Formats: sequence, C-alpha cells, structure tokens
Amino acid sequence: MFDERRFEEFFEELEELMEKTMEDLEKSIKNLLKSDYTKTFYKPKLYGFSIQLDENGLPKITKFGDSFLTPSEERTPFYDQYLDKNRNLLTIIFEVPGVEKEDIQLKSSSTKLILDAKSEDRKYHAEVDLEAEVDPSTATCSFKNGILTVSFKTKSKGDEFTNLSIS
Repeated sequence: MFDERRFEEFFEELEELMEKTMEDLEKSIKNLLKSDYTKTFYKPKLYGFSIQLDENGLPKITKFGDSFLTPSEERTPFYDQYLDKNRNLLTIIFEVPGVEKEDIQLKSSSTKLILDAKSEDRKYHAEVDLEAEVDPSTATCSFKNGILTVSFKTKSKGDEFTNLSIS
C-alpha cells in the first residue's frame, strides 16, 4: 500500500537537505573567493592531454598545461617525442609560447630532459623521460616562434646532466 504521508515526508527532508547543501556550497565559495588561493584563477587556464600508442600498441598519455591542484603559475608545456631508429635520432618538440630563447634552460641526462622557462608572463617546467637512451653531448637545440626543438643521437650510457645551449 502507498503511504502518502511518508512520501511527502521524504521529499520534505530531501528539500531541506538540498537547501542546507546549497547554503554550505555558497559559504565555501565565498570563503574561497576571500582566500589567496583565487589569485591564480584570474588568468585563463589551459589543460589537456595527448594519447599515443607506443611500440607495443599500448596507450601513452601525456598531460600538459596548468595544474589545477596547486595554485602555481607554472605550466607544463605541450611536447612530443619522435624516435627515428634509422638515423639513431631522438627529437623532442616543445610548445613554449610567450618566452624568448634567453628565458629557456635545458638540462639532460641519457634518460631525462628537464626544461625550465621563465618570462614576465609565463613559467614552464617539464621533466621528460626520454623514449631512448641518448648522448647528451650530441644535443642540437633550436627555437623559433615559440617552438623549441631538441635532438639527440641515441645509444649512449651515463646519468650525468649536461647544460645545453640553444642556437
């Protein structure tokens, strides 16, 4: 049998719960807007990911853009790696708009490339696990129109980082 009174009580309780939730949400938003955390929200945010298949056919997901978890102005640039096994060459291409060549610092080991770039308006940081072991001393770097290209010869051993210059 249908008990109309219990049915009405259920919806009254549900309505009270929704009103309380909306009040709590409004208080939380007001407190957030008063805090220092929101200073980073006044600039547009960028976030994305790319999905590629590796040699084994498994998906490789790379995230780029702003971090939404921490109020940092540092952005992970979009980048991609291309391994040419015929020429024993690994090329990494970064998109770093808003910085100049002089703003970019690169360090590399045989297995990792670290990029830091800072200008008045932009900050970028990326730690790239290289798809192949490289010889950092063979690095060639170029920068034009916000696109940074770094190429290495592959098949070297070692863990020491080397500072790289951009031509």
